[in-house]
Formats: sequence, C-alpha cells, structure tokens
Amino acid sequence: MVIQNSLVGINALSRRSFLLGVSSSAFAIACSSQVDSTYNAPIEELNYLRPGFADGFVTPSTLIVGASQRAPFFLYGSNGIPIVNQLPDVISGELTFPSGANTLIALDKYGTGIPTPYFLLEFLTSEVGLHKLSVEINKETQSISFFVVDRSEVNLVQTGDEMRVAEIPTFNSRSGFNPLCTRFDPCPFHDITLEDALLNKRPTVLLISTPGFCQSSICGPSLELLITAVEEKPSKMNVLHAEVYTEPQKISETSNLQNLLSPVILEYGMDFEPSLVIADENGIVVSRLDYTFDKIELDNALSLIS
Repeated sequence: MVIQNSLVGINALSRRSFLLGVSSSAFAIACSSQVDSTYNAPIEELNYLRPGFADGFVTPSTLIVGASQRAPFFLYGSNGIPIVNQLPDVISGELTFPSGANTLIALDKYGTGIPTPYFLLEFLTSEVGLHKLSVEINKETQSISFFVVDRSEVNLVQTGDEMRVAEIPTFNSRSGFNPLCTRFDPCPFHDITLEDALLNKRPTVLLISTPGFCQSSICGPSLELLITAVEEKPSKMNVLHAEVYTEPQKISETSNLQNLLSPVILEYGMDFEPSLVIADENGIVVSRLDYTFDKIELDNALSLIS
C-alpha cells in the first residue's frame, strides 16, 4: 500500500490517498508503470512484468545509490491480474544504467507462504537517474523503467543506520490508538515500546503494516509470516508490530489524514507498507524488507540476528 514519503508536504494527501483505495502499492504502481514492449502475440497471451515498488513515476522513488537495493516485480496477465501459477523460477534480463552501461541480471522467484509470488531484482548502482530493466517473457521483449535517487532524497532508515525511536503503543499504554492492532485477533507484538526495546541489548524486529487494510493478495500476509517465523525461533529478540493509522475507522471522516498517521510512519519516512526493519543488539539496522516478502526472505533476514 502507498502512504506518503514527504508527510508534511503539500502533496501529502494526494499520494497517501492510494492507501485509502484499500489496494496494495504493488497493484497501484503496476497499473501505471513505464513499460515498453515489442509484443507480437495475441493480446490474450500477453504477460507483463510490473514493478511492485515506488518506481518514481507514480510516487517518489525509494531506491538509492550507493547501497544494495531490493526491487520486487510481479508478472501480470492480459486481464490485469497477477499470475500465481506456472511461473518460471527465474527471469533473466539486462539492467541498463543512466550512463548507458549495462549488466546481466537474474530475477529469482519468491513465493513461499504468500499467495502471489514475485520476482526480485537486487542490484547496486552509483548512478542517479532512470534505469531500464529489459527482460524476455514468452519470447517477447519488454523494458521497465524506474528511477534511482540520491540518498538525501529518501528519509527511510538504511542498512547500517541506527534505529529511530518512535512512539509505538502497547497493550498497557495505547497512546490514543484504536484499535491497537487491525488484525482480526490482535497479534502478540505489542508488549514493549520501541524505546525500551532499543535499550535492552536484544536484537529488534519492527514490522510496520496494517493487516486490516490488506485486501489484495499482493501485499501478502506479512504479519502472519512473522508470527509463524518467530514461533519457530528462540525468544531472544524484541518483536514489535506498528500500525499505520492511530484510528483507522476515522479515515472516511476526515480530509486531513496526517492527523491519523502513527508516529512511526512519520519518524521512519514511510510512503508504503508493509516494511520490516531488523536491527542487531546495538540498534543498528541489518536488513529492511519493503513492499512484499515471503517466508524465505523473512527467514534469511531473521538469521542475521539469531
């Protein structure tokens, strides 16, 4: 789901309105991504690879130079619905940088424990500007463009940064949140504040998501994945779930959504959800999974602190 990156700017409401559509950011972005293709097949046979992240065309890009980047893509059919069955294990292609330099890439499929598989592009670039991914699908070539920006333009916490302290309510102190958790059965990750978690010298896992608004298969059962993953591991880490809105039932009653955004959204510069941030015992971020992730990626990220 798309929320907002510059949360106090003039354009805050218009960009955050995507979240109110109760659809995932991946779907909203996919419908208007910049894609060039050379299809000759009948329209009913066409498949399209689309970004499941902020590509810089619809919402400001969250991809930065100088650090390894993670960009999930989804494969759509001609009916505009994500394809979930009979997908290839990998999609190969070429990534072209703004300078014209290029490199061969492979997008591995991830889909364990989630309804809609995705193809993950992991890359590193030192060039700001328009990047182009060219892939061949069903013997047809298509190109998908997206922007990479300077780190100073993105307020997200990055790997190697210190975790930011933000107010997150608990069962004992709801701090004006109603409900505390939009999951049908409130999750168990509301026992400790983020400030206390960062002081107890344990690794910290922070999931920012609003499960009650996830009505698209693309945004995935991120909270359910985390609940299962943590049950399988020793309880030597802090696990916190933070909601996007303080009072989501009031969304339809106001035109000023900034008043409903939770403090963690503001502090972490979020313009999408879900996002999983993992930090070591010193509060240093070691991994961040945005937009969508499956059980394999989640387990790999948790292995960095367990």
